[in-house]
Amino acid sequence: MGYRSFAEQHLVPFFGEKAVTVITPRLIEDFIEAKRSPGGSVRHLGKSLADGSLRTGLLTLRLILQRGVRLGLIPANPVNDVEWRGMPHMEQVDPFAGRELRAILTAAERLEPDFAVLLRLWMQSGMRAGEVAGLQWQDVDLSTGLVKVRRTWSRQHLGPTKTGIERDVSVLHPTSDDTQEWRPGATGAARSVLHGLKRLSVRSLEPEAFLFQRGGEPLSSMAVHRSWRRVLLAAQVRYRSPEQLRHTFASTMLSRNAPLLYVPQQGGWRSASVLLRVYARWMPQPSATQPQPVPSDVVASKPGNAS
Repeated sequence: MGYRSFAEQHLVPFFGEKAVTVITPRLIEDFIEAKRSPGGSVRHLGKSLADGSLRTGLLTLRLILQRGVRLGLIPANPVNDVEWRGMPHMEQVDPFAGRELRAILTAAERLEPDFAVLLRLWMQSGMRAGEVAGLQWQDVDLSTGLVKVRRTWSRQHLGPTKTGIERDVSVLHPTSDDTQEWRPGATGAARSVLHGLKRLSVRSLEPEAFLFQRGGEPLSSMAVHRSWRRVLLAAQVRYRSPEQLRHTFASTMLSRNAPLLYVPQQGGWRSASVLLRVYARWMPQPSATQPQPVPSDVVASKPGNAS
């Protein structure tokens, strides 16, 4: 793909008529995420854009913005602040069905009860893997099922969340249950995660202790993936990476008509538009003959206000 065709097919539709002065590293990262998600390709319907084409496109964008620097429109090229090499490739969205989630939890409870608690919390909250790993006891309110997502554990270090914003998240969404209800705590099974947290085999009284830890540190990615493979094999569920639990949360919540502003608040997506670029196909399609009601509980139903 050439520079001109990439600009016409990808850059112009995404950035539109935005002034060069409002194009930030974060906006460019949103563009990369959108292109690496299903639907990012123009030629192949429902597919992500290949890294080779995306690399060409970022070079195109860099040249455009560098001209803005030369003309004195912007002080520096924002592409230079985008960590392209360090960004993981976003997986294809391949969510689990409810029956698969229940089979996974049943197998995990039999093999590794503590790991089953981790999985239930993960699938009922939509958090990123590093955010789950970085949870500490001071972040958890066992009376309400709310956790404060403040940090992420990555490469053996604690850091801020991906967006740099703290948020309150409920861990009680009935994602795995055979129901069309999305509200936190709607089922007894969803609330069982609180009982599981109270009964973890290792539970420190120190507020800064990690919920899921080994030797005082969060479980390593290797340990999580090892247990995950063992559980999926026992559950006889087709293998997908554990990060698909986050995709499952988003697709399930949207398919159950959870408010569009509520889902990104819980999962930490930057905006509803970012969410829709990946998960819109799971939203119920309105009937051609019957208008759909507009949700009136976008604010009232929130279990917590994200900061």
